[in-house]
Amino acid sequence: MSLSPLSADQWIAAVTRPPDLRPVGIALSPGCFQPTAAHRERYTALVQSRVASLLQDEAQSRARCHRKEPELDPKQWKPVKKEKRLTFYRRRCQWGQSLQDLAREEELPEIQRAIERGYTTLICKGDVKGSIEDMLYGMTASCQDDLRTGFSFRNPPRDCVWLGTVESATPADPFHTADLIWALPKLPPVLDQVDVCYLKATGQARDPQGNRYGYVLLHSVHIAQCPAFDAHGISRAKMFFTCLLREPQPGVLTVTVRGIFDLSKKVRMLTGLVSAATTSLMVGLLNGVGIGEAKKLTLLAREKKKKRATTTLLPRESVYARRQSSVCYMCCKRESFFGRVHVFGPHASTCYICRATVCSDCTRGIKQRVFLGATRPCSKVDCCPNCVRDAVTSIRVRPSEPEFLVVAEYYLNEPSAIASDKLDELLFANGLKTATSSTNIPTHSTSVESLGEYTLDFDDDPFSVALARPELRRSSGEGGDSNISGDTGEEVDSGPEAEAGSFGSSITVWLGGHHRISIDDEDFIPQAASDRTYSDRLYANARLAERVEQRLLELDIRVERPYVEDREAAGMRHGERL
Repeated sequence: MSLSPLSADQWIAAVTRPPDLRPVGIALSPGCFQPTAAHRERYTALVQSRVASLLQDEAQSRARCHRKEPELDPKQWKPVKKEKRLTFYRRRCQWGQSLQDLAREEELPEIQRAIERGYTTLICKGDVKGSIEDMLYGMTASCQDDLRTGFSFRNPPRDCVWLGTVESATPADPFHTADLIWALPKLPPVLDQVDVCYLKATGQARDPQGNRYGYVLLHSVHIAQCPAFDAHGISRAKMFFTCLLREPQPGVLTVTVRGIFDLSKKVRMLTGLVSAATTSLMVGLLNGVGIGEAKKLTLLAREKKKKRATTTLLPRESVYARRQSSVCYMCCKRESFFGRVHVFGPHASTCYICRATVCSDCTRGIKQRVFLGATRPCSKVDCCPNCVRDAVTSIRVRPSEPEFLVVAEYYLNEPSAIASDKLDELLFANGLKTATSSTNIPTHSTSVESLGEYTLDFDDDPFSVALARPELRRSSGEGGDSNISGDTGEEVDSGPEAEAGSFGSSITVWLGGHHRISIDDEDFIPQAASDRTYSDRLYANARLAERVEQRLLELDIRVERPYVEDREAAGMRHGERL
């Protein structure tokens, strides 16, 4: 099906649309990183070494427990915080031991430099509710919208970009993923803004004893497509976290997290603040369990909604449902008057998934998070325990299949994104936008290569692209050549390359002097079907330019008219006072 030419409203939207920039004014496009075989090999070796190191630490802790000793040596690790069933330990600097001595215990040079600057390693051990599947499913992010959906679960950052995929999930290994992510945390304006560019890797395997485990890795990396944005007042922070997951029994997840957070500055008086930030990052990492459960609830809610759309209730069934609207279907408890106004006592609510009535005693007053709703990406809704259990236990996730990709409804219905996609599609179909002009990929400038700086190429203004077309640049005094030429004097080829953006149109050229736009016979002589198509496109673009000019004039009149009326009214009031 051929697309129609752009309307005046769409042209105005193209003219007034701001460039595709991040909130801080930098251009960073999703998917700009294309990994090579060398990248994959290097990142795979990095993930394997970090996971193997944490497995070795876990084996040492297990051996200490067999000897009736604490999991961690009290001389080396100091407990600094306890939160629910999690305990956080900080690496001690023993008497006579320098920071350089502590740094030599680490394998990677990046972590050694962080320790030498005064940053300390933290370890988190404990149990959380959930499963390895929920944790790994919540940490997957295979596209930009998937990444934004996961971040919207709790305390979303100011901005984030999915840079690219290093390794994707497969049916044989559904949770083996590796992606590059850039994130800008939401900090108060009085603090220095920091960002992170890191590798996120997930997977599961079995140890030498045959026990299953899962892992999550967050490791800062440097790539040319995402340089440091110091010119924008943003300093690049680094984080190195490795999380090991065990599931000793269904519904219970034993976690071990080891990591360090580096602000790339020397630490003097801010040791406690940096430790608090590191523990906050570890707790945020464990939110992956809740994200995975929220994705499963979203899948179940969409499935139930489709079933309700295809089935209709009989009148008798609908009347019975209204009578039972105040009775909990699980415990048959009816809400009281005071519970109805949420003063005290049980109150009834409707399950968001199955639409059944459930009381607050059965839900224990806990609302579940789902990625549904038109006002925000993540919403809190009432769900009955049966739906929560069905979503967690019955849904077997296979992230490699498209049906398990969960994108928040808010992002799917985002007006700006929909309008932008439609506009780009129409511009491309009309030949006014090339396939490479909308990628917005930052490129390294060779002219400033000696300075070690990066320049970012922005998209061309669609209105400027339209004005630069050969048919709109042609002067009225040219001869009657059948080939329309540009500024360089080269002829426009009428082959497949020139007609790649052409479209079918039923518009014919207006002939006759009584029209506002008349085309003389010597201006353009159609010779073939391709020439006629080209003339149709020429005329359509000319008409669109005329309509845009008329619409802008109307908008200007609408703005000027109230201003003139206000001035006249003010003059009349001033005359009455005199």
